Amino acid sequence: MKKEFMHIGRSACWLLPLLFFVTSCQEFLEDELLSETSVDYLYSTPEGLEDAVVGLYALNRAYIESGAGNNDHRALIMQAKSDLTLGRAGEIALYARLGWGRDLTTGGQGGYSHYWRNYYRVVDRANAIIAAAETVAFEDSDLDRKNQILGEARTMRANAYFTLYRMFNNIFITTEPTSPENAFDVPQDKSSPEEIFALINADLDFAINNLEWTTPDFGRWTQASARHLKAKVAMWQSDWTEAIAQSDAVINEGSYSLLSNTGDVFAGDLNHSETLFAIQFEDGVIGGGTRNQIHFNLVANYLEIPGVVRSSENGGRGASLLVPNNYLVDLLAEDPNDTRDDGTYMISRYRYNDPATLPPGVQIGDTIDIYDRDSEDPNNFRQYYKTLNPGVLKFQQRDADPNEANTIKNIMVYRLAETYLISAEAHMRQGNTDTALERLNAIRTRAGAAPVNEINQEVILDERARELFFEGQRWFTLKRMGVLVEYIMDHAGNDNLQSIARERITPIQQNIFIPEAEIQLLGPNYPQNEGY
Repeated sequence: MKKEFMHIGRSACWLLPLLFFVTSCQEFLEDELLSETSVDYLYSTPEGLEDAVVGLYALNRAYIESGAGNNDHRALIMQAKSDLTLGRAGEIALYARLGWGRDLTTGGQGGYSHYWRNYYRVVDRANAIIAAAETVAFEDSDLDRKNQILGEARTMRANAYFTLYRMFNNIFITTEPTSPENAFDVPQDKSSPEEIFALINADLDFAINNLEWTTPDFGRWTQASARHLKAKVAMWQSDWTEAIAQSDAVINEGSYSLLSNTGDVFAGDLNHSETLFAIQFEDGVIGGGTRNQIHFNLVANYLEIPGVVRSSENGGRGASLLVPNNYLVDLLAEDPNDTRDDGTYMISRYRYNDPATLPPGVQIGDTIDIYDRDSEDPNNFRQYYKTLNPGVLKFQQRDADPNEANTIKNIMVYRLAETYLISAEAHMRQGNTDTALERLNAIRTRAGAAPVNEINQEVILDERARELFFEGQRWFTLKRMGVLVEYIMDHAGNDNLQSIARERITPIQQNIFIPEAEIQLLGPNYPQNEGY
């Protein structure tokens, strides 16, 4: 993302909470904003609307950088709730074990409110931009400029509503921005799935028709990312034909391609041919976002072992709070040539690197193997999960000080590898087996794994686990396919440590409850999700 793009975001986006939260004090509402960036400017000029769109990107990342809780655990809630994790310690482990957020009697409601509020803020500001764009005077020659503004704002709104619906189910949609006139009008009922998908699809159709395939400003929505999102929406509607049309369009257009080396996919700033949409946290650039501790949660605390100091090669600094479980580790280990667990997506081995504290009998560079996950000694396997468990490298800032818990790293949201897997599943469900295998094997071949010669839902889910683990997609995919409860019961945690989620999962948890703090702000008869 260009420096100009990010700088404008910092100057404009501080207004967003003020614009969203309207108080009952009319005098306050009429106060003049003491800033060069006024509401009149943002919503009455083309330049202001462009700045307001940039503010949407800052607001979209707020769930990570604002109020994310101790160790930024709230940014990882949806990853934690899947079947691929071991919640070893800390607040995030409570979500993974379904101790928090299981129902209205347990803790952790604030984490769900964090998502509800953030995405409705995104919706509200997108609504304001969309409404204002229809009244702002654009020159006839600036029609493309107007449609660019609308395309990005409508994609952001579609993405926010799609996320809210998949999490909370009983959501309400509105296209009206908050104003003094409607600030106290509260929703009385949920919107129907038909209404929700109609708005999401209309927004994405507009974006597809008006956004370019690529952008010089890395981090913005494009036609490709809008098509990818529409393919995901189509999968939720079981519209395999539409999913194929959108995913194959992205694959075949030519602007995007899978990287040849899995080690490059999450390297650097993610500005490469596989990235479709990423959240910006660029280091050293004005407006680039704040540091976070996401990576710190996901790598083992190997520093406790003599003969080791923290290093980028060993994954940097970690606390082993939320790590891959044995089910995921074993999926990746099935093919010894699969590179995704060879220090690219996952670090599987930690090595001695400190001559000053090196134990007798080992050398610098040797793999550390002093603990065993399958040991019958609880002290032994517990130390393994704390100090040697494989870790996730998808959020690592590789040029950071390895002793730092707080780092800056752009975060992948959507990428072409998932587009291939969407296409593979949609073709499979349409009976196009050859194309389905071609798409899936493109992912496996890139990773050095042997191609498969048969495909079904389990094969799709296994490959999605290997390729997309900890990217925030797994829980939603299991829910969409109707196997969330089954997979949590079979795989969550490890057999010998923190498998309690297998007993706690129930069918009602396929929809996250609306937090009490949020439903109290809705109409008196607004429906909570069934079973809560």
